[in-house]
Amino acid sequence: MFGKKDVVLVLLGLVYSSVIALVSYGFIMVEKLGSHFLWESLPHQFHLGSVYSLLVLGLLTSLVTFLKTKWGNLPRTSHDLLHELAENKTVSYHNTWQNLVLALVILISGAGVGPEAPLLGAVIAYSIWQADKLRYLEANWNQVNGQRVLKWLEYLFHPSRYLLPYPASQKQTGKKLRNLLIANGLLVFWLMMRLTDQPSFVTKLGDTSWSLMDILFFLPLCLYGFAVGKGYMWLKGGIRGGLDRLSFTLPTKLSLGGIAIFLVTLLAPTLLFSGQHSLHSVVELGLETPVLTLIFLSFAKLLFLEICLWSGWTGGDIFPITFSAFLQGFAVAQVFPRVDSLFVVLVVSLSMAIALLEKEWLAGIFISLFFPIQFFPISLLMIGLMILGRKLSLSIIKTEKTGS
Repeated sequence: MFGKKDVVLVLLGLVYSSVIALVSYGFIMVEKLGSHFLWESLPHQFHLGSVYSLLVLGLLTSLVTFLKTKWGNLPRTSHDLLHELAENKTVSYHNTWQNLVLALVILISGAGVGPEAPLLGAVIAYSIWQADKLRYLEANWNQVNGQRVLKWLEYLFHPSRYLLPYPASQKQTGKKLRNLLIANGLLVFWLMMRLTDQPSFVTKLGDTSWSLMDILFFLPLCLYGFAVGKGYMWLKGGIRGGLDRLSFTLPTKLSLGGIAIFLVTLLAPTLLFSGQHSLHSVVELGLETPVLTLIFLSFAKLLFLEICLWSGWTGGDIFPITFSAFLQGFAVAQVFPRVDSLFVVLVVSLSMAIALLEKEWLAGIFISLFFPIQFFPISLLMIGLMILGRKLSLSIIKTEKTGS
């Protein structure tokens, strides 16, 4: 039977997880509305052309430089938080709001990075804070119970006090409660997106009429996409190594990143931002743009991402890589007009994304969301082949090392 303490803690957990979902929703909305206002509404008011972009990016570069100098090398991404969580069983969450503010400035600027890494990092941090708060209330229930309303509010919402981290308590939040809070947070986020009529993050690229004859092209397309991804990874190592040898100060690197964003606004505005809000138009772009131009844009998107990350315009890479992979897929689809175009795009983009992200299931699930359900067996086949290929290559390398 549940006692009063259990009921109160579950209800508080639902409130906290709902607030985290609302913060996530607010982040997405501010990023979307801010980008639209800065790059679509205001330019029509001033009619300054490229001068407007230069002035805005000059101000935003100065702001990012000021905030990073004051707060440190933020925003922290989900990768950073998960690494810290694995090592320490907890994370530092006291500067999470600063992460979100700086991430918003970077995303609104048009930098070619995605929102998923800083946003997921913030969700992880706030979820750890929520767990620490609930652990404190549970461990100190006799002290907390019966207090005045104002004292209760202090216990519940003080950001840096009345917290009990997991290593200190050696007691994790119950699995059932964690699952309930996660589901509640996702539900609240989904409801807010639907109530405000926001479009989905995932845009279906179209319908398919693929046949078993298309399977004849499966292996060549898969090898092409994987080779392109691995080839860029090799090129990326050389690019990053060369850039890292340049001992620039942080303000100089941020300024170079700002210049790169400005050049993209002039030469290829399609590549601005993460690509997240451009995925709805990627089909039209892929069908109407010449093959060589699509291939160039695909690599330019990846290069723009790398320059932004190197220069300190921190963000995620999933959406930019997805956008780049789709462009590459549509380029190849034009070369094979008799093969179902979405089949070609799926195989090329998924194999390329797996090579770039180096995470078979993450790339496979995310890319597959943009395609009809009929392609699900093809996606599973590709994921399985990629995992098998990786394990075989590791086994061969291990055997060679043992033999030598």
